[in-house]
Amino acid sequence: MKLFIIMLLSSYVLYAATIDTKLYENTENEAYYTEIQKQIESDEKSKLKSLEISEEEKLHLSRVRSASSQKNQIELYDLKSVSKKPLTFNNYYYAINAAASVRVKQNLNRKMLREVNKKSIFLKQAIENIVEADKPKLLSYQLQYAYYKLQEKNIEAKQKLLDAHEEEIISTLFNVFSLLECDFDSDIDIKMKLTDKEIEKISLEKISLEIDLEKALIEDSAKIERIKKKIQSYEAQYQEQLNKKIMLQIEQSLCMLKNKRSKTFFKLIDGIEIHIKEVSTEFFPVYVEEFKILREIAKEVLGSTKLFFSSTLYESREILSQIKGYFTSPLFVFNEQPISLSSLIKAIILIIFGLIVGRFYKRWVARISRKWPDMSQMSVRLASNIGYYLIIAISFIVAMGSLGIDMTSISLIAGALSIGIGFGLQTVVSNLIAGIILMFERTIRIGDTIEINDTMRGRVTDMRIRSTTIKTFDNIDIVIPNSSFIQNNVINWTLDDISRRVHIPFGVAYGTDVDIVKKVILDELENCNLTYIRDDINKKPEVWMIAMNSSSVDFELLVWVDWDNKFRPNSLKSDFLILIYNTLNKNGIQIPFPQLDLHVRHMPL
Repeated sequence: MKLFIIMLLSSYVLYAATIDTKLYENTENEAYYTEIQKQIESDEKSKLKSLEISEEEKLHLSRVRSASSQKNQIELYDLKSVSKKPLTFNNYYYAINAAASVRVKQNLNRKMLREVNKKSIFLKQAIENIVEADKPKLLSYQLQYAYYKLQEKNIEAKQKLLDAHEEEIISTLFNVFSLLECDFDSDIDIKMKLTDKEIEKISLEKISLEIDLEKALIEDSAKIERIKKKIQSYEAQYQEQLNKKIMLQIEQSLCMLKNKRSKTFFKLIDGIEIHIKEVSTEFFPVYVEEFKILREIAKEVLGSTKLFFSSTLYESREILSQIKGYFTSPLFVFNEQPISLSSLIKAIILIIFGLIVGRFYKRWVARISRKWPDMSQMSVRLASNIGYYLIIAISFIVAMGSLGIDMTSISLIAGALSIGIGFGLQTVVSNLIAGIILMFERTIRIGDTIEINDTMRGRVTDMRIRSTTIKTFDNIDIVIPNSSFIQNNVINWTLDDISRRVHIPFGVAYGTDVDIVKKVILDELENCNLTYIRDDINKKPEVWMIAMNSSSVDFELLVWVDWDNKFRPNSLKSDFLILIYNTLNKNGIQIPFPQLDLHVRHMPL
């Protein structure tokens, strides 16, 4: 059986496809690409593969080459504009806008990285689990997988450049904020009022046109398209004025921040947040990041404590959002599956929950068993242990599933490892299987009195998956591996019947009447207080003559006793021997002992 399992696993390993890491891990791999190209051309000429597959391989190889030779660089914002004096709002805002644009690119890169990661996971599984019918497409899959791995590298490299540049811009914004020159509040207010009037005017025109559009749709008028175009035009104007208003609000909030007017600042940024939500153009994600940068500048200027206590409900939401992001961001990647702190905590909670449920289950089984005293302890322990381990196994599988880990990959690893460690764990596995067999076979149960050899006898007090505990008659607990019960002969004195016949040997001298010996022993036994089975006609005490030795006539007293009597102590062999000795002395029956006669021959002197 073991040989078959080893051969099966070995054949699986031999026929399973592996990832060709040379396609994307080597820095100088153009020679390897050239070799693959020649192989593709050779297969195409010999028609080993279809033309469609060959064309796919060529296409994917060109993409791999392109991704491998890609130079990672980004467009840098010139920070000299914010180093000039005087520092105007426009120059400072353009730097904020540049940092926000970099963050938008970072978010897009993260999204792209997740998408590429999903595709690479799918292709990896397709390669490792490829069937015979898809073997001609193996190279195509390998090239696609290599392309996505190279894309991951390129995106990560670009992300590092963006991170460094974003940090540089933010640091500069913090350092030069004190140099910012603000326009007079009255000028900003005037511009704000003019923008508000324009927004209100455009909004009224939009509402009027939308009413006309509804009327035209009802009447099925030919004016529908013309009205829609006008609405789109006014929507563009509305978005333009909204952008102006947001910029004016940002300018005003920065002036309030510089003058340390924190209450007015937080009122303004609440308004900015509301207006940003109305933006429907491609500028929306940029404004969102600008808003976050504005709050970071406020944190730098006012301090974390003051920012926390001066902020509105948005700040609380932002903190909660950051905490959520910390818990949901990947800590590491296992089998190309990102693992976050929240998923780890959830998996741990599920396992702990399974342990708690398992313990409650064992207590519940123990409580139920007390209501049915006739139920055997072995059945109780069997139901308790199997249910407990089943609950633990289910909770572990659910926990792994919550992490997004594919259990098939774990089973594959376990199968491969079993070849190496199987021989080392052979004894442990043998004991585990023997424990399961004993629990279901029930040839040995808790409470049984067993004998393994001449020196090891006792009562079974506990049975586990790996070992069984017996308590000897000398009150010594012995832990025995379960495989010993399967491989060796075991005497179970209480398997089907708790009664056992005890053999007590004794001897009398030659010349003693056999019938008298039997009569006096049985009569004395009948009248004694020793505990043995008296009321069963098939288990009456008997005296047998078993041998005639050189010095004695040997007898045996056969008595049936209850081996597991809970109400009266079992009579020991010593008690019966004492009874026999006293009875023989009482009736004048000689107990022999070995004698030797010495004959002296007279030799002539």
